[in-house]
Amino acid sequence: MKKILLSTLFVGLFSIQAHAEYVAPTASVSSQAAQYSVMDINSLTKAAKAGQPAAQFYLATKYQQGREVQKDEQQAFSWYKAAADQGLTAAQLNVGRMLADGMGTKKDEALARKYFEKAASRGDNRASFNLAMMEEQKKNYVGAYQWYELSTRDGMLDNKVISLSEGKKTALAANLSQEQIRQARDRADQWIQAQ
Repeated sequence: MKKILLSTLFVGLFSIQAHAEYVAPTASVSSQAAQYSVMDINSLTKAAKAGQPAAQFYLATKYQQGREVQKDEQQAFSWYKAAADQGLTAAQLNVGRMLADGMGTKKDEALARKYFEKAASRGDNRASFNLAMMEEQKKNYVGAYQWYELSTRDGMLDNKVISLSEGKKTALAANLSQEQIRQARDRADQWIQAQ
């Protein structure tokens, strides 16, 4: 679960909605990625087209937020996906969100799940939380408990997600048997071991 590539470069925002908020770049990025955060749009586009995943991520955020370019969710999705497909965890999380919400692309929950799982396998608990929310919406409470459990474990942990997940686990536990809770925890353990 410790296969964190560039994902540690970015810190995500979070709120209680259908899914976690989109990951946004912050001032606490490494010097390698920091160059892209201050790059002019032409240089950033050139670096993104050259295949630099961090540049692709930052360009996607500019298109998503309409900073220095006209807001364009399709372009944002395209650039996030380019970075995600190169293994950038923060981009995988955002691609999952956009697919789940149908923003900038056709809604596709099955593909969203695959991107969330990629990010979760690299230890991003925000992705695990998104997977838990998807399971809870389907009323698969054992599956939801499993992913909430995973979102409280090691990896790139967002403390707000841990607190929310603990609360969600407590609420779900009131409606699950001890055997179902054990089953969910065992499945969480197996998922971690498979990574």
